[in-house]
Amino acid sequence: MSKQDERLKAAARCRECGAVYSAWIHPDTTIDIIGRKDGCRCGARAFQDISRATDDDVSASAEIAHDRDDGST
Repeated sequence: MSKQDERLKAAARCRECGAVYSAWIHPDTTIDIIGRKDGCRCGARAFQDISRATDDDVSASAEIAHDRDDGST
């Protein structure tokens, strides 16, 4: 298997400004943004894989959605 076969395509969020990019996630968990060799447009190089949500991420999203629901339909 080639090294390219071992990487996964995912969504990644910049840890500084929150911009979201398509990215390659490598087996060693490094993240390479697709099409941006110099990192984020804000200059940061630290990203978070947001394609695989954790239980905490899902709970936080549910709480935000609940807070926005004012009960009117």
